[in-house]
Amino acid sequence: MSNFFLFFKRSRIYFKEMFPVLIYLPYLAALYVSLNFVSQIITNNEIVVDVYAVAGFISAFFLMLLMRTFDDLKDIGIDKDLFPDRATPRGAVLKSDIVKISLFSFIVIVSVNLLFAHKTLLVFAVVITYLVLTFKWFFAEKIHRENIFLTMATHQPIPYAINLLLIHFALASGNVYEAFELKHFAILLFFSLPVTAWESSRKIRAKGMETNYETFSMVFGTRGATWIPFVCLLLTSAIAVYIGIELEFSIYYFLITSALCLFVILFYTKFLIFPTKKNNVLKNITMIFTSLQFFTTLIFILINFKVQIAL
Repeated sequence: MSNFFLFFKRSRIYFKEMFPVLIYLPYLAALYVSLNFVSQIITNNEIVVDVYAVAGFISAFFLMLLMRTFDDLKDIGIDKDLFPDRATPRGAVLKSDIVKISLFSFIVIVSVNLLFAHKTLLVFAVVITYLVLTFKWFFAEKIHRENIFLTMATHQPIPYAINLLLIHFALASGNVYEAFELKHFAILLFFSLPVTAWESSRKIRAKGMETNYETFSMVFGTRGATWIPFVCLLLTSAIAVYIGIELEFSIYYFLITSALCLFVILFYTKFLIFPTKKNNVLKNITMIFTSLQFFTTLIFILINFKVQIAL
């Protein structure tokens, strides 16, 4: 009992510092529900919340947690030098704790899909295999560690793979498992590009602020790296307009989308012109834009469409 209590205590520290549920859950809810509803509406002009919708949400949450644990387990050695104040390097959380949380997440994901999502099992098998391979560095860790471009090419598609699975949950909702089409690819980009923007923006340093931690700005230069998330967010705004037209939203949706786009342009342009530490708020701007754009899309969906509960 004492061992379990200590594990529970350390797990609370891990979730508080490395995976704060109260922050991630609202963001995930907005992202997942928006993605699921948009996919269904564009496909057959209706929203059905059934077992696939619930299975998809549970899978989405534990996939996020699984990816978090994968990152922590892969970088334990590096974190000791670069981030000694984090929970694991300072000894507040043990490696074995993260392994247990990771294994629990994996078991939940596999169980939910095997028991409640038979239609999407093939897509799930492909996605989960890819995710596990990224954790194992495709059995070529040394090569990946020494080649950031190879790592980018093999690991950056992770959110796209996860969102592809989540879209298939939406396509499987209802009586017919709908086919994945070009319009669904636009939805995939809409919900995945902001993740790429956030991942890259948090690895951009102002001029003269680089450390031993490898960043995008170290490879592409501060201004060059800034264009990666900037372009991703601009494309997201363009696709948001496409979705608004397809779903026949009111003019207010387009006004809000335009305001959010201008918000991004203002701060990113400021950093491109003056790449100082003070102006390096790209990560926060990206998170604010992403959250507000997803919440805006969700609100307009709920205003314009009825949700059928079929559990």
